[in-house]
Amino acid sequence: MVSHSSYGSRRRVLVATACLVTAASCKGDRFPSAQPIEEVEEVSAPRALLSHFNVPLQYDFSPIMYIVERTVPKTFGSLDSLHIVGTDSGKHYAYTATRGPFTAIADGAVVRMRATLSYTARGYYKPPIGPTLSATCGGDNERPRIIVELVTPLTVTADWHLKSKASLGYLVPASDEPRDRCRVSILRYDVTERVIDAARRGLTGQLPKIDQQVAQVDLTTLATGWWKLLNRPIRLADSVWLVLHPQQLRLGTVAGQGHVLTIGVGLNAMPRVVTGFLSRDSAPPLPALAHGGVSDGYHIMVDGLVDYQTAARGITAALGGKTFTKGGQTVRIRSVDVTPLTGGRLALTIHFIGDTDGRLRFLGTPRYDPILGVMRVPDLDYDLDTSNELINAYAWLRSDALRSQFRDAVHISVQPALDRGKALLIKGLNRKLGDAVTLSATVDSVAVYGVYVTRMGLLVRAEAIGNAGMAIQQRSKR
Repeated sequence: MVSHSSYGSRRRVLVATACLVTAASCKGDRFPSAQPIEEVEEVSAPRALLSHFNVPLQYDFSPIMYIVERTVPKTFGSLDSLHIVGTDSGKHYAYTATRGPFTAIADGAVVRMRATLSYTARGYYKPPIGPTLSATCGGDNERPRIIVELVTPLTVTADWHLKSKASLGYLVPASDEPRDRCRVSILRYDVTERVIDAARRGLTGQLPKIDQQVAQVDLTTLATGWWKLLNRPIRLADSVWLVLHPQQLRLGTVAGQGHVLTIGVGLNAMPRVVTGFLSRDSAPPLPALAHGGVSDGYHIMVDGLVDYQTAARGITAALGGKTFTKGGQTVRIRSVDVTPLTGGRLALTIHFIGDTDGRLRFLGTPRYDPILGVMRVPDLDYDLDTSNELINAYAWLRSDALRSQFRDAVHISVQPALDRGKALLIKGLNRKLGDAVTLSATVDSVAVYGVYVTRMGLLVRAEAIGNAGMAIQQRSKR
């Protein structure tokens, strides 16, 4: 199943098409009938139909972690910086906190980044009389801990840059155990919440910087590479190609698992199957990313060819050997020839032997019967141009009953051509493109759109419908 294109000469394309999709051998382009071949109109190439492909882009967000690590300070506070306790000028405290490394997981459309702050606090009390007293909580071996979580959704902008909106998820003691509280005995004061408040202010001030740094992550180079791959013709067979003709990439939902975000993207394309020589045209520029990545499957118009030798063999198998008797004379059908005519018509020449040897020529327009799944010629009728001598010789064969029998018997199977086209399409839509793009698809149905008489055979045009997707995996570099 293939479609015609403007590539290459018409003759070469048609011969290649016949060899590809029919059972007949290609030893030339002559028909088996002795009837002259009339000039047959060309059939225009099938139109491309708007199709939608799912293109989930998998993005390893490890580089975001390096941005956060560089942006968020590793220490907060200082034991040299005193803070008054309430309004009591005789009571002060100081703290210093150290942040551990961030770990991250994707949770749906957001990335959650968590780190542990461990801190030490020291309290100072200046009694009315006597020297200043001090006490410390959080020794070297068992410092109180605070868990911090930063949350940010990640998406992609129209110009293929990452976009985040970082926020503080929570900032709480690591546990309810006493070790994760800091109560300075001489002050009779729990500084845990004060340390948390100070850390919150310090972290919140860094959030815009995180967003600014994330916005500098440019995916244009990666996306351009993917775009070029999608624009390459996909070889189905010799001189037969599937061309996707991508039009637009549309952003859908974002989901993640582990360290990988899956960015749902829908690809609008105008795929076609073409034959002949393809020039190596450069891919169009990467378009801006649009919104609304919804996929309702693909629609590809494909053509299958039933050559006239195959059609003739099928009809001969149905009619060959049948006998017809009228007026005491009997003839037996020996063979049938099928040839093309102008105006989308066929000529069927019936060769018979018996009490009379000769042939009858019928004309008609092929039509696809969706109930039987075959091509029929429902208006099959005697050739009115038959000479008077022929009419006189076989007038007894020219009956309505015989014509009706021929009409009912002429069935041309199109299923082999449809099966061949389906197999080629499945092969073309399930493969790897380059190192990063894997194309996968199903062909859910192949519905015959129409049948056409061409010089090389009966062209069966069908619409293949299915669902297709592309997995694009690219580990981002630091």
